Amino acid sequence: IYNEQVRDLFAKSNPSGGLKVRMNPKSGVEVVGLTEWPVGSYKEIDERIDTATKNRTVAATNMNATSSRAHTVVTITYTQLEINAKGPGKHSEKKAKMNLVDLAGSERAESTGATGDRLKEGAAINLSLTMLGNVITALAEKSNHPKKNVLVPYRESKLTCILQDALGGNAKTIMICALSPADINFEETLGTLRYADRAKQIKNKPKVNVDPTEALIQQLKAENERLKAQFGGTGAPAGGAISEEEKEAMRKQMEEEMAAKMAENERMLAEMAKSWEDKLKEAQEKTVAEGSSANADEEKKATVPHILNVHEDDLLSRAVCYFFPKDDIINFGNRNNPGVEEILLGGVSIRPDHCRVHNTDDVLTLGVREGCKVLLNGVEVAGGSEGTALHHNDRMVVGTNYFFVVVHPTEAATPPEGGWPSVDWDMMNREIAKAQGMAVEANWASMSEEEKRRALLNDELVQVMPRVTEANALSQEMGRGMKFETKITPVM
Repeated sequence: IYNEQVRDLFAKSNPSGGLKVRMNPKSGVEVVGLTEWPVGSYKEIDERIDTATKNRTVAATNMNATSSRAHTVVTITYTQLEINAKGPGKHSEKKAKMNLVDLAGSERAESTGATGDRLKEGAAINLSLTMLGNVITALAEKSNHPKKNVLVPYRESKLTCILQDALGGNAKTIMICALSPADINFEETLGTLRYADRAKQIKNKPKVNVDPTEALIQQLKAENERLKAQFGGTGAPAGGAISEEEKEAMRKQMEEEMAAKMAENERMLAEMAKSWEDKLKEAQEKTVAEGSSANADEEKKATVPHILNVHEDDLLSRAVCYFFPKDDIINFGNRNNPGVEEILLGGVSIRPDHCRVHNTDDVLTLGVREGCKVLLNGVEVAGGSEGTALHHNDRMVVGTNYFFVVVHPTEAATPPEGGWPSVDWDMMNREIAKAQGMAVEANWASMSEEEKRRALLNDELVQVMPRVTEANALSQEMGRGMKFETKITPVM
């Protein structure tokens, strides 16, 4: 759930505005169009979660989201099928649903320094967490005073709507809270502990879910017949003078909504008509097809030079891959102003025709357009230059937020003495700091206490520098004429 929009992580792309969430009086909360993937083992669950994580990384890269600023929900539905429970051919089902929820942390705008899109994301996160807090408070009140009529505000946010069954329904809930020991996070820590204390007061009494599939099929068929009958009406409300154009617009909107609802009901009916074995077989066939595609990509990685993303979250690193085919030119550009570029990135400091990589007989060279920023191994490449050599394990930063490592299979086969150094987010930031004159390599054993304090300060500066760089890029993009830099002053 990103910016109050629901995205399907099994899908490569999602509709504008995200998926719709609706309340179905028969089956509970539904996310319309959400992919459900049958699995037959815990190994297959792991594989599906890995696929979703990769899709999330690609989406985060396309949206220029450099940190995990979304709530992620993994729902696993367990079905126990009892064959011939009520006579020959009549089966009984028991269902249990497990929601694994990773909540984005709440943020104070003044402490994170968020602006623009980051501020909007933080506001959406804080809003949904506040609504979740309100729901937990209401449920705790309901548990402590069973006779009191308490309204639980599930519909206030997409997060609480989706988790309705997991919070106050036929469920058991476990919450794990992350706390900071730092004194500057005192308010957030106290707020989180209060949150947990309220959650502990909720008392649910779970019972076995016996699935009335046949009854639900009949109800869906009846609802579809009713919707078909409504197509003949005008859809205009009784009373009040409205024009023909407004009447037609309302009719069209109602028809679209009914058509979407009917299509979803038909999809659910088709799914229910299939046996579990059929569903599992279809899913496994799709997995095999996906696997052959993934294998083709892995085989391509073994022979074709490419770059892989480097992310501050190790889990999201090396999930995005861009290839540089032989005797071809691959251009980088801005997705908000696309031209002929093959790789489109978003965010500040990414310009149209930003840079390009030439692959001539498996020799890679980099060209950068005048006024565009690209760092190679921590050092800025001069704008307007062409022919800068790229080698295996080189580190590229395009703009301010896009970190990549170059992989050249032919060169990788002949490593230097000691092997290729491991490339991660921290290593790249230290390299940039070192290129700017900071002492980042420390021999702790031979240091005095004063030198250790300075080394720790340098470590903190390395973490701050990417933010300063981004602030300068924002200032330049907005034409503010301001330049930010880090400055250390002694405390007297």
